Amino acid sequence: MNNMTNGTAEWSVLSVFQLVATLSGFVSNTLVFVAFAVNRSLWTPFNVYVINLVFANWTLIVTEFPMDVISGLYSGQWPLGEVACTYYILTSWYLQPVVFYSHQLIAINRIWAISFPLSYRRIHSTRTAVGLCGAMWCCVLVFLAPGLVRDTLYFRIPLSENHTLCDLNQDVQWSWAVAIQIMFYIWPQIFMVLALVVIFCVQKKRQQARDAWRSNFIRPARSQEVQNQGQGTNIHPGNRVSKENQGNIVLLLLTISVTICWTPNNIYYMWQFIKRHDNQNFYTATTILFAIQASLDPIIFSCSVRGLRTKVHNCCSRFSTSNQIPLCSSGTDS
Repeated sequence: MNNMTNGTAEWSVLSVFQLVATLSGFVSNTLVFVAFAVNRSLWTPFNVYVINLVFANWTLIVTEFPMDVISGLYSGQWPLGEVACTYYILTSWYLQPVVFYSHQLIAINRIWAISFPLSYRRIHSTRTAVGLCGAMWCCVLVFLAPGLVRDTLYFRIPLSENHTLCDLNQDVQWSWAVAIQIMFYIWPQIFMVLALVVIFCVQKKRQQARDAWRSNFIRPARSQEVQNQGQGTNIHPGNRVSKENQGNIVLLLLTISVTICWTPNNIYYMWQFIKRHDNQNFYTATTILFAIQASLDPIIFSCSVRGLRTKVHNCCSRFSTSNQIPLCSSGTDS
């Protein structure tokens, strides 16, 4: 039996952008991942979450994005048969939430570091970060498995009866699909915004406390001030503050990125759950934005993670005849 569709592949705006996003995402995430892998100086506890997100992006790009391109070439129809359709559905429904929750893990880390600094410095380590990332991958699988298994075994509409459309049968498991959309797609984005608000409030409160302490502090005699100025002091935890700011900048840039790239996609699919009305132009725009986001993450990391920009530059230089190919911009890392 021939499982191929009778349609022909045709390039469209969507399929072209999907191909570009696949290639750019693969190259950028691979470069950043290799830069982390070969430079142990970058293996900090916080960077474990960065590596986890880069790896999640890379896995999604390698497994799902080529299938998206194929589907786009055939205007949404599926030409590769039932087995490949099952693979496509399972990878997309599992790895997309993993990517979303990998972003959320960075937000959770920042809230912990800023709101509870003592327990963070006492408990958090590279091993802790690896454990949290591994637990996240397992939890996503546990929550998604029941619905995906039931769809694969009982509810999937065969391609021959579904106009050769490869999709999970959401009508039969409507409540489950809506819960997954809210829990794994919408909530991580909301949580990232809330994390920024919490961090801002905590830091503002601490700044007000420091200002109040300074205003009530009785200055020593002028001679004592001069003496203290002549002595080097290391009482300011500048290195720790710098690391906190770096993590907060990463979270801020990621939140801006996902707000732009994820919001239209979430609106589109929630609207599909409420009212079955498909706007092809809106779908194309949301899908393009969603695909582009996987390429933005490694650029954000290269520009904001201390030392990573130089390491990525070095990786690029090894595969080029020129030594002037920085991923973001040339210059020293701040």
